[in-house]
Amino acid sequence: MHRLSVAVSTAVVMLFGIVLTLGLFGSTPTGAGDNGDGVRLYCGAGLLPDTPTKGSNWLGGVVVDFDRGEACPQPQPSSALPALRLAAAGEDPFSLTRLGWVYAIAVALVTGVAVWAVTKRGLAWALVLLPAAVPLLNVDFTRFFVSTFTEPPGLVGAYALLCGLAVAVVTDPGNRVERAVALVLVGAGGLVAGTAKPSFAPVLAVAVLVCAVVRFGARGWKSRIAGPVVAVAAAVAAVGPLTATLQWQDSSYTGVNTFNLVYTVVLEEIPGATAELGITPEAQSYAGNAYFPNGPGGVPGADELIPKSSEYRTQAWKVLAAHPGAALTALSVGVVATESRDLAYLPSRTWSPGVEREPLPPTVTGSQGADRESLRAWLSSVVLPWKPWAVAVLGLLAGVFALFRRANRALTVLCRTAGAAALTGLGVVALAILGDGYFEVAKHVWLAAYLFDVTLLALVGAAVVAVVTAVRRRSASDTPDESDAVEAPGAEPVPAGGGNGRPANGVA
Repeated sequence: MHRLSVAVSTAVVMLFGIVLTLGLFGSTPTGAGDNGDGVRLYCGAGLLPDTPTKGSNWLGGVVVDFDRGEACPQPQPSSALPALRLAAAGEDPFSLTRLGWVYAIAVALVTGVAVWAVTKRGLAWALVLLPAAVPLLNVDFTRFFVSTFTEPPGLVGAYALLCGLAVAVVTDPGNRVERAVALVLVGAGGLVAGTAKPSFAPVLAVAVLVCAVVRFGARGWKSRIAGPVVAVAAAVAAVGPLTATLQWQDSSYTGVNTFNLVYTVVLEEIPGATAELGITPEAQSYAGNAYFPNGPGGVPGADELIPKSSEYRTQAWKVLAAHPGAALTALSVGVVATESRDLAYLPSRTWSPGVEREPLPPTVTGSQGADRESLRAWLSSVVLPWKPWAVAVLGLLAGVFALFRRANRALTVLCRTAGAAALTGLGVVALAILGDGYFEVAKHVWLAAYLFDVTLLALVGAAVVAVVTAVRRRSASDTPDESDAVEAPGAEPVPAGGGNGRPANGVA
């Protein structure tokens, strides 16, 4: 009951922290304005924005109120669609604040369940969840809960993955119920995030990897079955939705993503690559410019590329693989772009008829990555461009340390959290660049920004634990222990991480 009360209390605190951050109690919540992608989702829930144009894009604010309409036949396949349909259940006028509540409650439930599981070893172990939980109180991330974007399930799923990983490391294989909680959080989190949008697939990949190595139950081969079964189930369940999303993207936006990849990345980072791509040499003159806002009209090579976008996309990937330096530079642009998680071009205020409409096409900003000049100017304005790289690399090193060196359990869980978050974040950045080039790069690496924040906090926590542990060991070595004079026959040292006789890593 004590553990349960702590878990419920923590969940309530998390819920109201997000609710107050977003202002969900009021009529003007903080959200993320639509850039034109919203119709892909809200049409599938049979919603129509309550605006004069019956659209929500580029209105200078977040459209919160919706009327009812007919659901479109082919909405974007995404795990965000069931969440929107759940929030929009009923026939009354719909407010987007209800969707914000759905995601806030989901985060609270994940928090409560994870806290209950980790406190199996003591209430203080709930602190290892702080690196994943604290960034969710940053409005730059949670304001997407009040939006019609597909990003929110990625955030909730990544959070569930990291909480499940912490539970798996803190508990022992014999803690069957707690290990079951870990597998559910990791597997479900990876599935929800990975099917939100294709560039979030690294969350699913890491979740499958974590599940595969989690031991469940007694020692022996039987303890190694449950984890791989959950891993396979999550991977198989994601195949259909991911395939449907990719097919929908190719049919609904033929050539757009390939255009952005070729012109904003390949031709920009590898001047003269037109021959390797098999495209007209004149295409080089348009390097650095995206498909939007001007479209493909008059762009050299566009008439060749768009009808055969799948072939050119594959060729673009081959060219990048043949030029690893250029590929690393492109990855660096995405990593640095995580410093712009505020996405200033997407308004956060609530739209009302008096709000001034944005010009059409929208004003280009650097974080949109629509043209070379604005993108480069914005990248050069980043105060600490090396910071996200430093955090990611240190996180990976911490994760490797925790895999190959036995340490006390608190240090292990924090290092593994840092490693998993850094690896997943880099994967999200890589897929975002390979999928859509530099166009809207800051938005596409938004989830990676959260993961790098988690990495940083986990590294700080690990450093604190390491220092405290070193100080305690120094104090213990300097303090005479009278019991050392008479040692019980056959006495064995207590293993690091606790007296349970098992490895301190607690996972595999």
